[in-house]
Parts: sequence; structure tokens; C-alpha cells
Amino acid sequence: MPAIAQDKPAGLAPSINALSSFDFATRMNAARTVRRVAAAEAVPALAEAARSHMDQFVRYRALVLLIAFRDPGTPALIQTLIKDRNDRVREVVYRWYELNPDPRSIPGLLAALESEQAEFVRPALIRALAAHGENDGVRRALLLEAGRGLDFFRSAVIDTLGDHRATYAVKTIIPFIELDGALQDDAILALGRIGDRGALPALSGLTKVPPEVEPSLQAAQCLLGDRCGERIAWLTQTARTETRMAVWKAAISSLGVVATEGHAEAIDALFDLERTVDRLRGDIAVALGTMALRRPQETIAWLAKAPAERRGRAIELLHEGFDSLEEDFAEEQFYATARAVYWAAPEQSAQRTLSAVLIDKLEF
Repeated sequence: MPAIAQDKPAGLAPSINALSSFDFATRMNAARTVRRVAAAEAVPALAEAARSHMDQFVRYRALVLLIAFRDPGTPALIQTLIKDRNDRVREVVYRWYELNPDPRSIPGLLAALESEQAEFVRPALIRALAAHGENDGVRRALLLEAGRGLDFFRSAVIDTLGDHRATYAVKTIIPFIELDGALQDDAILALGRIGDRGALPALSGLTKVPPEVEPSLQAAQCLLGDRCGERIAWLTQTARTETRMAVWKAAISSLGVVATEGHAEAIDALFDLERTVDRLRGDIAVALGTMALRRPQETIAWLAKAPAERRGRAIELLHEGFDSLEEDFAEEQFYATARAVYWAAPEQSAQRTLSAVLIDKLEF
């Protein structure tokens, strides 16, 4: 039976109830059961659980699973949950809005910005707003958020502006690269991700940064097209030989950032390091897992072209990385992408086989 065959909904209610089990294997198998139920049966049951299940964690997990079905009725449910009392549910709502931007949602998202204070929910709200970077009101709000509040929230804003290629934010972000601390690191990488070469002089002018920030600076300059090959080589050598944990971890993370932006040399470097330096494996797994969650379609396409030996190693590393990251929503979106590739591919094709292997090996 294919790894994503759609089964009869036998035992669906117990499986939904088990989504909050303290036992990992029970939770995992419950989710696998629900994923394999035909959408016509699973979607109504998950929607009902997301709305009104007595267990608040089940509501959260049910909504995550529901969204992966990509049912046309989901947007209406999402709209009813934007002010839900469950923090986790609101986080998922905002993550959904980031992936499905609708200009009609902007007033509600901006209004939520005035009241949403939950530590892990507000960054998701910021990301939902950043998906509307063409809107002047959103731009003003995000630029204001970058300069106020706790560093944790400001860091999330800066990171999001980088992810969403917010060229309008370059002048606002540049002053942060002179600051010591986490904001400096985030600002440097954000400028690299945005890709505006106008930021290169400011980055090149940073001649003295802490050793653990230097890898981010190398990565950002690479992403802006400044001697990228040399900088990937520098990051690779630093990860291989550096004895200070904070520095070699930063080098691996920075290679992951460059890899996520599509640089094959950085991916090759990570695999070479994983094969030759045992102590780096866990951090490399996280770097590759982050790449896969940020770019699921591109990662699956890359895996399809990779030699068999590397593909097998990559899937093992993705499994380890996903376990470390614990990104329920993003992992479910990766599954949804793999499932879509499976059904779009011809029977017996390499793409279908790969998708089935991914779903099985990554325990979806």
C-alpha cells in the first residue's frame, strides 16, 4: 500500500483525541492515521475538533493537520479563529495567513498588532503582515515594530523582513548592524536575504565584529554577490577547524542560510562536513531541516536529482533536523508538498517513489 493511501475513517475520533497524548509514538501514529483518511471524511472531523474540542492541544494539532489538506472551506474557519483564546490556534491562523495572503485580512492583522503579546504568537502575526509588503500601512507598521519593544520581538521583525525580501526596510535595518548582540547578527543576515546590493558598502565597512558574528557577515556578503565561493570556503574551513563552539555553530548555521537561498556549493559543503567531522552532524541536520522547511518544493526537487547515496543521507539528516526543530506547522506543510508531488507524478515514476519514501521515513 502506498505511504499516503487514503483509508476508511475507522477509528478517526479516537485518533483525533490521541493527538495530545503524552506518548510520542501514540501522537505520531494518531496523526499518521488521520492523514491517510480521505479528505471527505477527515476535513469535517478536523474542522469540528479545531473549533470545539475540549482538549486545547487537540484543537491546535487538528488545525495544523486540517490546513495540510488544503480544503477550500478552510479559509472560512480560519477567519473565525483569529481572536481565539488558544495561543497555539492563533499562531497557526497567522502562519496560514502568511502562506495565503489576502488584502482583505490586512485591517484585522494590523488591529491584532495592537493587542497580541503572546511570545510565540506575535512573531507569526508579524510574518502574516510581512506577506503584504506592497501595502504602505503594513510597511509603516513593520518598520515601527523593528525599532520598538523587547529585543526578542524586534529580532523576529528583522528576520521576517529578510525572509520576505523587504527592500523597503534596508535603510531601517542598516543601523542595527553596528549594535552588539543578537540584533546585529539578525540584521546582517536579513540584509543578505533581502538581496539589495545597496547594503553591501555598509556590510563591507564592518571590519570588527565578534568572532561568532563573522560567519553571518560572510554569508550576507555572499548572498549579495560578493566573492561567494571564497566566503563559502571560509565558512566551511571555520566549521571544520574552529574550536570555539559558538563560532563553528554559527558557521554551520550561516552555511545553512546560504544553502536555503539556493547555493549548491553551500549544500555540498554541508554534506562534506557531515561526512568528515562527526561533531557537526547535529547542527548540519538542523541547517538542512531549516532549509527544507523554508523551501519544501525546492528541497524535494533537489532530492530528486541527488545521487542515491546522498539522497539517503539527506533524508536521515532531515529526520534528525525535523525532530530537533519541532516546527509542527512547517513540517505539516512539507508533508502537504510531498503529498502534492506524489499525486501529481505518474505512477511508478521516480518523483512518486521519492515522495512516498519521504513521507514514510520522515514519519508523516
